[in-house]
This record gives sequence, structure tokens and C-alpha cells, in this order.
Amino acid sequence: MKSTREYDWLNDPFDEKKCAEELDRARSRGMRGAGCALAAVVAVAVVLVAVFVVIVGALGTDLAI
Repeated sequence: MKSTREYDWLNDPFDEKKCAEELDRARSRGMRGAGCALAAVVAVAVVLVAVFVVIVGALGTDLAI
């Protein structure tokens, strides 16, 4: 039976290289999420501008013949 005081060599909390790799992975995931959010905001803004241009264009034309 494993003692609770034994050191876990596989999950070494003081392994600096492993901690740095995990930090890099976490940062890259965060940047990917921020990039997706920015792309979504830009897409919504483009759609809103297009709708505004269509509405202004329709109001600007003489619909009565």
C-alpha cells in the first residue's frame, strides 16, 4: 500500500519545465478564445453596417412612381 507521505515523481509540482509548458498551453488557449471573440464582434459589426447601408439606400430612393 502506498504511503501518503511518498513523493509523486510523475506529477512533480516543482518541475519548472512542465509548469512552463502548461502555462504556454493555457495562454495559447486564451488567445485563441480572444481571437474568436474578436472575429465574432467584427462579423456582427459588418452585418450591422450592411443592414444600415441597405436601409439608408432604400429610404434614399424614390419608391413612388
